[in-house]
Amino acid sequence: MRHIGEVLKFRREGRIGVVRLIGEVDTALREPLIVFFDDKLADGVDIFVIDLSETTYISSAIWGALITVLKHTRERGGDIIICGPKGQVRKVYEVMAFDKVFKTYNDVYEALADLKGGS
Repeated sequence: MRHIGEVLKFRREGRIGVVRLIGEVDTALREPLIVFFDDKLADGVDIFVIDLSETTYISSAIWGALITVLKHTRERGGDIIICGPKGQVRKVYEVMAFDKVFKTYNDVYEALADLKGGS
């Protein structure tokens, strides 16, 4: 079984957490992913910028987990921003209309510039 650290890299910039998901993110990582985000929320991170530019696959259970995390985050006044979905990940993202649920940017730099600019 894979560990969440194999597919997730995290850095913090104040109250913003930048999460990079790498490779295939499958169903087995659903609960650890939710726990990870909830722990970061408890530590004061209230905006997550999720970089999907290196993600090749996301299971439906993980998409569901991200919706759960979005709910937890918004309950605390925060938000989740998605950056750089490509290929099959982008197709699923658009077909499932997640682009209507999450604010989306081309890359992390664009998202951070917008967030730090006060927009």
